[in-house]
Amino acid sequence: MKQKITLVILFFSIICNAQKIEFPKESSFYNPVIKTFSVEISEPKTSNHSELIQDAIDKINKKGGGLLKINATKNNFVYTISQEIQIKSNVHIKVSPLVVFKGDSPKVLKFFSVGKQGKGEIGNISLTSMNDDKPFTFDFTNRIAGEDKNGGTIAVALGGANNFKLANFKVLDNNTRFSSITMNLQKFSNNKYLFAKNGVIENIEVTNAHYGYGVVQCQASYNVLYRNLKGSGGATLRLETGAVHNAYLKDKNVKVDENYAENIYCENGQAAITLSPHTIVNGKVFINDVEAVSCETGLIIAAGFLSKKKEQRDKQGNAINGHIYGTFNAESIISNVKIVYGKNAQLRNTRRNFVPCDQRNLVSKDRNEDEESFKGPSVSGIVYFAKGGTDPNKGFYTIHTPNLKMVGFPKENKEIFTSNKFSFKDCDIKFKKEPSKITGGKKKKNKGKKKKN
Repeated sequence: MKQKITLVILFFSIICNAQKIEFPKESSFYNPVIKTFSVEISEPKTSNHSELIQDAIDKINKKGGGLLKINATKNNFVYTISQEIQIKSNVHIKVSPLVVFKGDSPKVLKFFSVGKQGKGEIGNISLTSMNDDKPFTFDFTNRIAGEDKNGGTIAVALGGANNFKLANFKVLDNNTRFSSITMNLQKFSNNKYLFAKNGVIENIEVTNAHYGYGVVQCQASYNVLYRNLKGSGGATLRLETGAVHNAYLKDKNVKVDENYAENIYCENGQAAITLSPHTIVNGKVFINDVEAVSCETGLIIAAGFLSKKKEQRDKQGNAINGHIYGTFNAESIISNVKIVYGKNAQLRNTRRNFVPCDQRNLVSKDRNEDEESFKGPSVSGIVYFAKGGTDPNKGFYTIHTPNLKMVGFPKENKEIFTSNKFSFKDCDIKFKKEPSKITGGKKKKNKGKKKKN
């Protein structure tokens, strides 16, 4: 037994001092089978492009699978999407880099979904550009910004997806609700749920993202590789399991586990990586090469969280009704992280108090267009509330972060914040806690117009 413990310690020592985490081969995540049957769309004879694309997907699916090519021509490169398009098993979609998908109204919409409806798993699918070096585009610039309940836009929503690839596209956002790619659940039975397994998400760029969202938001997934994700605004890769708490009571497989990520970049946003387990005991995540430039922080590693409102804890903070404080597995690693100080970060209401006194004049007085954040300077390397204690039963845990570098930060800034109680006090400029725009603050009307530069 003593020998086993020694080997484990040695293994962790080797990993944590390494410059790179060795990832499995891509074939460990995605193994496509693409049949020869194909359909091409170039010059639509109908203005209902959603129906046209859905009919092509259904036709390929009924033939047992194949390839759908969505082309661009001089007379047609914008495909207007008015309703959710369901990608079905064995359908591989190749999109011309000149194609632009755009909604026909500013109201809430999923453009594409995989395994979100019905009770069967959707497998062996892809949505990628025809040219690996040239992305196609989702254009959200006409959509409702901020927290309006009628707004919200998702490029691709994943549920019960298996053996999938999403790659080589960009999203022109407008501070809309929801991340561009969402990964959630599909109910299979009363006690079982399907979620994303065995896939690759790579070469995605999102601009002008809402603070509370970003490129990818994952509630549950297994054996997924994220690579080359870039976000301007928001959190680039958010592994946050708050929405699946009730499902987890019935199905303990509902969690984030064996997730790998490499080359994750944030600028003028919230953070490059967010881990937030809420009520779920998650598995392992391995992340390499992270950079945050002028973001609120580089990494957010949140403690487990129980909500009194949702009847998950009592007044004393004790877990009730079967819920527990969530964590991520202690073998998880986020290596080679570079956080560069800047003055155009998105700051959460309460995080403004992490700004040192002599930098508080850099914080905007009014909220940004997302109706949640304030423009201001970077505050720290890590917001690390998971390290605010030692008891995993209270949601505390440690993520290994070898080779963490902070560049250009004034000496007053802290490398790590483990609690709100360590905010800067006794400053001449004080920030009052304002009502959240999400939880009932007065919202401004927004017609979905693009913000002027």
